[in-house]
Amino acid sequence: MSENSVEIEEATKLYGKLVAVDKVSLQIKCGEVYALVGANGAGKSSLMRALVGLAQLDSGRIAICGDDTRKNSLRAKRRTGYLPEELLFYERLTGKEYLRLVAGLKERGAAQVEEEIEFYELTSVADKWIGGYSLGMRKKLGLAAAMIGDPQVLILDEPLNGLDVEMMRKLRDRIKQEQERGCAFLISSHVMDFVERASNRVGIMRAGRLVAEGTPAELRRQAALGDAPFEDVFFRLAQRDLSA
Repeated sequence: MSENSVEIEEATKLYGKLVAVDKVSLQIKCGEVYALVGANGAGKSSLMRALVGLAQLDSGRIAICGDDTRKNSLRAKRRTGYLPEELLFYERLTGKEYLRLVAGLKERGAAQVEEEIEFYELTSVADKWIGGYSLGMRKKLGLAAAMIGDPQVLILDEPLNGLDVEMMRKLRDRIKQEQERGCAFLISSHVMDFVERASNRVGIMRAGRLVAEGTPAELRRQAALGDAPFEDVFFRLAQRDLSA
């Protein structure tokens, strides 16, 4: 059995003539946090959408916990939790109703719904319509939904948007807890301090391609920027000549 929870081989995604993802290959091990960073339009969200079956690759292969996402899509989806950057909810459901719906689809009981409501500090709004939620409340609801069912792979696209500092810290601690049970993470974020502190490895995308990859320390060495802010490391490596 492979030690990789996620395997991506030569993934390519086109939108007309635009190459959104260009022959990207990467692996994420069980219990590993892999951060995917890049400017807007670099291809991060397109790759994540392909991972969860919301976009079809034009070529290449993706496997989740050994299951090819084309041949065994249902089993792969059951092992995956997903937080999209753009959150869409049933606005006239309450937060609790929505999470119970998700739990039902994942064949989980109500106990975890209550646990996630408490963890994400949604108790005071759990019985209110989602249409009245703030950005931060919606983000926390999306995170709670992604984690219901104890997925083996969690794909989080910009999970920090709308969260306050206290909840960012709680989320970082939660990620560590989920790692300990063997969950693999693919996280996209523009918050470079979070990326450096929370991830085991980082992949930098530009124009649909993976242009650099390594641990945060390895990327610092590649950029020759020992103590600089990690965003400086990102900018230097992302701007390297792609033809080199």
